[in-house]
Amino acid sequence: MITKAKALKIRSLAMESAVAMDDVNASTVPEMFPKLKYDGALVSAGTRINWNGQLKKAAADLWDTEENNPDSAPALWEDLNYVNGYRIIPEVISVALAFSKGDRGVWKGVVWESTQDSNIWNPEQFAAGWKRIA
Repeated sequence: MITKAKALKIRSLAMESAVAMDDVNASTVPEMFPKLKYDGALVSAGTRINWNGQLKKAAADLWDTEENNPDSAPALWEDLNYVNGYRIIPEVISVALAFSKGDRGVWKGVVWESTQDSNIWNPEQFAAGWKRIA
């Protein structure tokens, strides 16, 4: 049986190791990241937080205050390009961000798989370029 103190230590170590995760893996476990405390502490640029079950990344150094949260000051925060381990399919896809055949992404909460290489269209723009997965 694990004691409460041991469980807290394991959680602390897990949360510390989450900082080293790439965005793909981090997007699958937003619960591993801290929430804002509104304690006035410094939040360094690049810090990821759990904001209502979704990860946000600080775009600049900021203070942990209600005025600086992602809803009140969206310009201070960046969305990750991944949700649950899948890349978010953007509204406009540049050639540099094109999806390859077999790549999966999330569009409006649904997982899609690209049916072609160099796919620069989202599922609404060119449905034949995508297969709905879930």
